[in-house]
Parts: sequence; structure tokens; C-alpha cells
Amino acid sequence: MKASTTVRALSTALLVAAGTLAGPAATAATAQSAAAEARAMDFTQVHVWATGVNVRNAASGPAFEQCKTFPSRQNCQQVKATVSQTTVTAYCQKQGERITDSGYSSGWWTYLKAPNGEWGWVNNVYITGDEHLAHVSDCDF
Repeated sequence: MKASTTVRALSTALLVAAGTLAGPAATAATAQSAAAEARAMDFTQVHVWATGVNVRNAASGPAFEQCKTFPSRQNCQQVKATVSQTTVTAYCQKQGERITDSGYSSGWWTYLKAPNGEWGWVNNVYITGDEHLAHVSDCDF
């Protein structure tokens, strides 16, 4: 087993255990973050070109499930961070609410890690590239 695989497996186990200790309400969110962290070697970088872009997520439970199923301003009401003209780590993307801003429009959202360490969704309209980013995997959750 390669060292990077061992480190990823150990990191995943520790993150899942931490979520379990935090209680059932935090377990789903922690498990999703743990899965994202475990694939750190498979991440790609994306550039947020706009300023004051909200990185959105939702509390655990039904709200979290709705946010992860269909990212939108309504379903992902918690602003975890605000990013401006920066490069961030992206995990995956999926379809959600269509956003139009500054002459661009996209119905795709990217799940990414903000510079403050928080995970959340950003609409692709604010990310350099096409509406559906060719170099970012589609989410499998």
C-alpha cells in the first residue's frame, strides 16, 4: 500500500470517528467532508474570478441532504465563507439552481474547500471556465 493511500485511509477514519463522537446530527456532514478529504490527491484547483462569493452549505439532517441533492441559495442557506478572486480546491460538481450574474449563467455548482477550511457549494458562474467544468468530476453523492 502506498504511503499516500495509507495516510488518506487513516485521515478518513479519524474524520469519521470525530463525526461519530460529535453526535448523529454532525455525522452526515462530517462523513461527506471525510470523503472529500480522503480524495485529496484527486482534487483539482479552480479559480473564483468574482469578489464576495458565498460558499454555501446547510446544517446536518434534512437541510443538509437537500443542499447536497440540489445546491441552491434556498437549500444551502448557511454561508460558510466568502471568497474573492482566489484559487481553491474543488472536489466535484453537480446541477442545482441556475444563477445568472455579470452576463454569465450556470446551473452547475462546485463543492469546494474555502481558504478558511470550510466546505461548501459555489455556483460555477463565479468560477473561471465553462458552465460545466471539464476538469472537475461530477459528484457521486
